[in-house]
Amino acid sequence: MSTTPTAALRVFLVRHAHAGWAAPGIRDFDRPLDDRGHEEAARLATTMAVNGFEPDLVFCSNARRCVETLAVLRTGKRGGVPRIEHSDALYAAGHEAYLDLIGSIADETIRSVMIVGHNPMIEDTGEALVHANPAAYLQAIGDGFPTAGLLIADCAERGTGAIDGSARFIALMSPVDA
Repeated sequence: MSTTPTAALRVFLVRHAHAGWAAPGIRDFDRPLDDRGHEEAARLATTMAVNGFEPDLVFCSNARRCVETLAVLRTGKRGGVPRIEHSDALYAAGHEAYLDLIGSIADETIRSVMIVGHNPMIEDTGEALVHANPAAYLQAIGDGFPTAGLLIADCAERGTGAIDGSARFIALMSPVDA
């Protein structure tokens, strides 16, 4: 698998790692990763490091489980520090907010972007990106997008062309694959 995108923009979609159920008095937004989630995120961090998957830009939901997932993923980082932007929309809005963020990237120096977010928005975003040729994606998704799962798609264009449904599905990896 190519570690350097040959397309205009490589997209990494990451579903947050496994989180415990909200304890009494704790909002869904504030649910932390549990032990399984920390292990899943660590496996994904290793997979990303081994494959050289280092995004130039990261959008991350402000929900605690996403922030904690990103923190674990950052521990495996070997290169420079990407620009990281946190967003409430990735928690509260539908997959259109995810597509809007991908479609907003016009900077030619950004070759890859990662979004750390939630299901079903991550799964729906992946399907929207590869809508023109979804067979491989739909086969890979099987029973659903796994926690700490990583979808990789290559977009031939930037801006609105990146989200027109013509992205090429590269892979869907789960922590089990690490």
